[in-house]
Amino acid sequence: MNSPFVMVIFGVTGDLAQNKLMPALFSLFKQKILPQDFFIVGFSRKDMSDDDLRHHFPQLMTQAGWTEFAKHLNYQQGTFEEKEGYSLLVDKLKKYDEQTGACITRFFYLATPPIHYEGILNFLRSTKLAEGCGQGSNKWTRIIVEKPFGKDLETAIALDKKLSEIFEE
Repeated sequence: MNSPFVMVIFGVTGDLAQNKLMPALFSLFKQKILPQDFFIVGFSRKDMSDDDLRHHFPQLMTQAGWTEFAKHLNYQQGTFEEKEGYSLLVDKLKKYDEQTGACITRFFYLATPPIHYEGILNFLRSTKLAEGCGQGSNKWTRIIVEKPFGKDLETAIALDKKLSEIFEE
């Protein structure tokens, strides 16, 4: 992967991010698979700073390369159910686009329990985060949904429908 990107991890302080997602991203970094310009934004309700997030992964902090990788980590406080955090996220992502001089690809990773998916998706749509950097298209945005994908067939179908309304396959 050579192109700059930003990955927003909803639920960054949870077990999935702690035990699987952040170790995997750090491994890609150490293997030099990630581009030079990438940004990882953790989103959760906890009152934290960027530095607090960088110190939230003690099992990784002692490994060689963590300090360099951690420079790519930033934090945005917000609840999944309130618009304010998403609005602040819009501003943060605009700064990354300005910094790189391009509309960079955005990955939205839902590392949350399924009960939060609908609310997050609604705010990604209403704040136009799903449209990338405001070009009116979701060409440069991707959504990553963690399993379980709904709690049964009915909720899985409903989630698939909602995703297809906001994002292209």
